[in-house]
Amino acid sequence: MEVELKLLLAPEDNGKLLQHPLLDAPARVQQLTARYFDTPDLHLMRHGAGLRVRKEDGEWIQTMKAGGSVQSGLHSRNEWECAVDRSWPRLGKLRKLVGDDEPWLAMLDAPDLKDRLEPLFLVDVQRHLWEVEVAGNRIEVALDVGHIDRKTHKVAINEIELELKDGDPAGLYAFALQLLEDIPLRITNINKAQRGYMLVRETGHAPYRAQALHLDADATLSDAMSAVLGNCLEHIQRNEVAVVEGHDPETLHQMRVGVRRLRSALKLFAAVAPCPPALQEDIGWLGMELGAARDWDVLLSSTLARVDVAQIELQSLALQTARAKRHEAAQALLSPRYTRLMLTMGSWMLQAAPLLNGSAAQFSRQTMQHLHKSLIKRANRMDRDDASSAHRTRIAAKRARYALEFFHSLYRTKSTHSYLKTLAAVQEELGRHNDLAVAGRLLQELAQQHPQAAGAIQFARGYLLAQQATAPTELDAIRRRLHALRLPHAHH
Repeated sequence: MEVELKLLLAPEDNGKLLQHPLLDAPARVQQLTARYFDTPDLHLMRHGAGLRVRKEDGEWIQTMKAGGSVQSGLHSRNEWECAVDRSWPRLGKLRKLVGDDEPWLAMLDAPDLKDRLEPLFLVDVQRHLWEVEVAGNRIEVALDVGHIDRKTHKVAINEIELELKDGDPAGLYAFALQLLEDIPLRITNINKAQRGYMLVRETGHAPYRAQALHLDADATLSDAMSAVLGNCLEHIQRNEVAVVEGHDPETLHQMRVGVRRLRSALKLFAAVAPCPPALQEDIGWLGMELGAARDWDVLLSSTLARVDVAQIELQSLALQTARAKRHEAAQALLSPRYTRLMLTMGSWMLQAAPLLNGSAAQFSRQTMQHLHKSLIKRANRMDRDDASSAHRTRIAAKRARYALEFFHSLYRTKSTHSYLKTLAAVQEELGRHNDLAVAGRLLQELAQQHPQAAGAIQFARGYLLAQQATAPTELDAIRRRLHALRLPHAHH
């Protein structure tokens, strides 16, 4: 199992790394050219594998990496490697290396695989290589500078790989945090093979939604915490590039939902694994940066659409602000603070999860009972004259919903589905109420910044307030639905 941390840096900062005091010996320099192979229907990629043949010091080396996971930039993958006598893969040798590892053997035994393989893209890099010993960990540090070629397309590569040769994975985060003090770095969850495949498939920046999480019935609490937090981090990080480089409001929304899920998850585990306050503060900061941009997106795309009189001036002012806020959110993701947050989070998870005892099923039962009680209590206190009471109920519904989504595989499907459906609907109804309240606040801000448009803005505010008054949220009906809810039954 190969364990490495991948970091991006700007080419103009390469000199800082080459002269960094942590890397005292002169680097070994290699020119590496690798061809990546797959079938026209991407058989290997669909099975989560990458196959390359690379020339190293005059010798052909074939490598297959497959499976594994990536969390906060930390890539853990199976790796099989051997010398070959040509620039094309030798599948027979690969099968011997894989041995009796059934799923990978089955993948390599696909009909006519040998005849269908073709080179898809080329990765050409100059690598500077160091070996360092830090706090009892042996780490290989590589700076790769070059590009990926696919027919007429080229993508630049400028990245650092920290590979753990011996020791504790948390040591990779600690080393990266030391480098971050002098060099602006970004974590990357995408390896060179995946970047090459993005060129092949021409996939841009599609929004990445939360993936369903499966926990085994006998999962430990330690397994559950790693899986849940890892799932939230993946949700956040897989939208990162799209928020920085793209313009789709949905990618920003998904990343913000990922941060909300992460905060919810940290609250769930707070009693058994309290998150360090500085880390919580940074996660709060990230939520605010994304939230500010998302609120303007919502105002623009859905709330203002309810104002019948189309006001071009108001639309364009809101659009300007929404774009500026998105730019600010993108800058936040490019900042050292964001990288430090992700590195620290990864390191903390590696160290906190193994300390937990007990079963995930038992923990989830107690947690769901507690969240359900709290939701009913909030619902009972909802009051038409106190807007914050509905807001508190919505938050309680959201927390119960996220928790059940995290633990859903431990419960019976049918009862889980109806519980989640009700909570989502309640959240939606109370959310509309909240969107209007947020819209009022944002329009007020806009009026202060653009006094020349104050008339149009106040008209829109009045219109939305009137709408709120004529279509109030049915708090009693919501309360009745929540009272009728029954907690789902666990699998026995």
